[in-house]
Amino acid sequence: MDVSTSKKDGGCTPQVWQAAVRRQGSVIAVLAFLIGLLSACQPEVAQRSQVSTKQGPLVSAEPTRQPGCELRDYKEGAKFVTEAWAVPDEKFNIGEPLRLQMRVSSPTYMNVFHVSTSCKVTRLVYNKSMVEGEIVDFPAQDIQVTVKPPPGEEAFYFVATRAELKVFAQADILRGEEIASLDLTPEEFFVRLDQASGRINPDDLSITTLRTTVVRH
Repeated sequence: MDVSTSKKDGGCTPQVWQAAVRRQGSVIAVLAFLIGLLSACQPEVAQRSQVSTKQGPLVSAEPTRQPGCELRDYKEGAKFVTEAWAVPDEKFNIGEPLRLQMRVSSPTYMNVFHVSTSCKVTRLVYNKSMVEGEIVDFPAQDIQVTVKPPPGEEAFYFVATRAELKVFAQADILRGEEIASLDLTPEEFFVRLDQASGRINPDDLSITTLRTTVVRH
């Protein structure tokens, strides 16, 4: 079976070469013609496809709020129990009044600390004397505390002891008296609380943690 091959540009077949020799009457003319044919008979080089470097429009991710500080959970109490809850629940809207309630199962002194969504540490209650079964509100009726931004997770630490608790020096207090802003990071506060509780007889100590969430309206 005869098989014919072809190129797109006409190619350099034997017939083309023979015809060229017959048409030229001199060796020089043949050589010149051959040079021209060789140029025409170079293999076809496929053009490389162009890869577009044009970038599409940048898509920005939905901005997310950076995670807040690390919050610890304390739950201790060998001989008596401390209870605490938020009113009406553990979710607060920014701008609404803060309301907490607490109760102990034995006469104690209560200290309450707050680590906010902005990682600020505040002492809310300072060595308040409480009796067994009494429900105490925070804040008191003559004080209003408003929930502040940013939204996120926060925690309240209720520390009840048989004797008055001495945890912080005057230098640790930025401003305030009973409700006092502390010049401590959350981690420094936790270290102080661990040190103080480590010096107290476990029978004379009860700690509980109340986690709440601050949300937008």
